[in-house]
Amino acid sequence: MFHAIAGPEFVLGFAAGQYESAHKAVREFKELGHPEWTMRHAFFADMGGFMLHPRDSKPFPVNNKHIQWLTVNEFMDFPEVGSLDIWDKSKADRLIKSLVCVQICWLIINVIARAIQHLAVTTLELATVSIVFCTIATFFCWLHKPADVRTPIKLFTKYTTAEILMGAGDAAKKPYHMTPLDFVDNLGPSWSGNVMAFAGLRSGPQQRPLPRMPNDRFPHVRGLRQVLLVTITLFSDGIHLFGWHFEFPSRAERIVWRIASLQMFCTAAIFWGAELFAGLHRDQVWELLRTMIFHPSRVPEVKAIRKGRPPRVQPTPETFPLPWECGASVTMWVLYLIARAYVLVEMFVGLRILPRSAYENVNWSSFLPHV
Repeated sequence: MFHAIAGPEFVLGFAAGQYESAHKAVREFKELGHPEWTMRHAFFADMGGFMLHPRDSKPFPVNNKHIQWLTVNEFMDFPEVGSLDIWDKSKADRLIKSLVCVQICWLIINVIARAIQHLAVTTLELATVSIVFCTIATFFCWLHKPADVRTPIKLFTKYTTAEILMGAGDAAKKPYHMTPLDFVDNLGPSWSGNVMAFAGLRSGPQQRPLPRMPNDRFPHVRGLRQVLLVTITLFSDGIHLFGWHFEFPSRAERIVWRIASLQMFCTAAIFWGAELFAGLHRDQVWELLRTMIFHPSRVPEVKAIRKGRPPRVQPTPETFPLPWECGASVTMWVLYLIARAYVLVEMFVGLRILPRSAYENVNWSSFLPHV
């Protein structure tokens, strides 16, 4: 709850990443001949809902990519788990989520109607609309996600962990950081596995393999969904700018509100720009662009080299985050949280003196056609 209020954009980012991962898993399972693997299965797997029990080895959680690799390489039978079996383990109710969304939509409609009728909108209402705007998108991303799952489903294999790793060949030679199947998916990049390790700090369970799946994996969203994610987060922060000409108890509060609103919007924009730049750097796109600008005659050569390279490996604590990326991100987060803290305080403090129209109700009959 605290994260959803202090930084709803962060929660939405993680939710969008989880949705992207689940959607991709469903598509890949369908290509493998398993259309019965639904979004509910995919979310449940990425949450650590499946626990692999190798023969004579310590059990560890597996996600969608792990299950795909194990079944394709015949180390395990495809899990025969129905959607209802997963839903029974969750205490979440889609009806409750729908009712919350209805209440959120009513709040947004009410604020828009007040603005149309030139009635005062309070800072509390404006800041709440900003939060719930991200909340609606988060609810959509998590619509099929089980909640409050306590007991994982056990998956069994007749092979030991050592036999599975030997069957993987050279790909599994390196020591693992999270689970023995790190060579398939190392559960990164994540806050605990990458950023905390980069800072030399410990976070989360220290035993290996992990007893449970971490839920702090950074979003990996691409294409249209990435554009939508950036647009929603920037618009959510930009909503505070609508209070530019609001009546505040003092002139100083109005000025600080304007600064905080601009600061939240700009830090979010800079953060996304830095992440885009870092992603292009990891994909070595800048190398191609520099060649196109300064050495156009070498473009075919560079393209041929890029085409022959293996796919980019998953980030590890040694390769992610980039030093400048970490510094820029942390700086933006700190500046953002300072501005957010002021907004959260002012949205209540500003209620002490309100214009008269703030106490008037919306005249809904004025929106109805009259004969």
